[in-house]
Amino acid sequence: MMGKCQFIKYYIRSRLTFYLLFVFNGIILVLFAFLFEEAADILYYALTIMTFVTIIMVIWDLVSSYHSYNLAYLYEEITPSSPLEFYLAQTLENARESQISQTEEERKRYTDLMDYYTLWVHQIKTPIAASQLLLQDVTDSKTRALLEQEVFKIDSYTNLVLQYLRLENFHDDLQLRQVTLEHLVKEVIRKHSLFFIQKGLTINLDNLDVKVISDEKWLLVIIEQVLSNSLKYTKSGGIEIYFKDNTLYLKDSGIGIKDSDILRVFERGFSGYNGRLTQQSSGLGLYLSKKIANQLGHDISISSQVGQGTTVSIHFQKKKLAID
Repeated sequence: MMGKCQFIKYYIRSRLTFYLLFVFNGIILVLFAFLFEEAADILYYALTIMTFVTIIMVIWDLVSSYHSYNLAYLYEEITPSSPLEFYLAQTLENARESQISQTEEERKRYTDLMDYYTLWVHQIKTPIAASQLLLQDVTDSKTRALLEQEVFKIDSYTNLVLQYLRLENFHDDLQLRQVTLEHLVKEVIRKHSLFFIQKGLTINLDNLDVKVISDEKWLLVIIEQVLSNSLKYTKSGGIEIYFKDNTLYLKDSGIGIKDSDILRVFERGFSGYNGRLTQQSSGLGLYLSKKIANQLGHDISISSQVGQGTTVSIHFQKKKLAID
């Protein structure tokens, strides 16, 4: 319907001069017939013939133009009917071929870059694993604990890059099903237990024996990134994780976030005042979490007070989904 409306507008605009000329000639003939009554019959006869021939020509032109328009609109097949149209069609075709070639080159460069970084991430895993084994030979417990913490950070940042790269193929292995929150939360806590012990932080879990519809692997990434952020900026007290009103809350007693930074914490590369102060933020963790949450149909938000702590809320939509 939209194509036909566009064609009618295009056709009227392109033939407007012809129609105005026909109407003008018709008015002239009628005027002459009125002024010269003795020739009125001949003039009216001529006007009738002209009108009939014009109608035939308009119908033929309309059908022909609509056919050409369909080819151009649906299949981008344009048949030039004048030297100017031929020149414009040739220019358009050259521009289209140039655009396709440029797009293919950019896609190839992007694919090569993605392959390189993916390979790099997998290769760097080997020295990280070797470093973790070598740490067992460090006799000084304090030094070993500090080194373990730094190696863990390197491994976490490497995983962050890998997850970021995998976002490009997010839906390839997406599996929505019922996921038990308690299992995921405890898995993340066990992974970060080193930081809880070294900082002397408490952990309080409440009402997590619930199931939500999500992708287990990607939801785990969100929880891990949020918890990792909380641990970075919490020096004393602890972290509370609980489920209420279809929402998972992760609340810490950390340094909090300035009001001017709250609205930008989910932007890519934004580290804010806290990140610049502690030099610990990559600016990717919360951005990645927000993007994954949007893809999963969840909502993630942050409320915070400087010096009071931060609460991250992951809201699960109540929708009927096809699950495995």
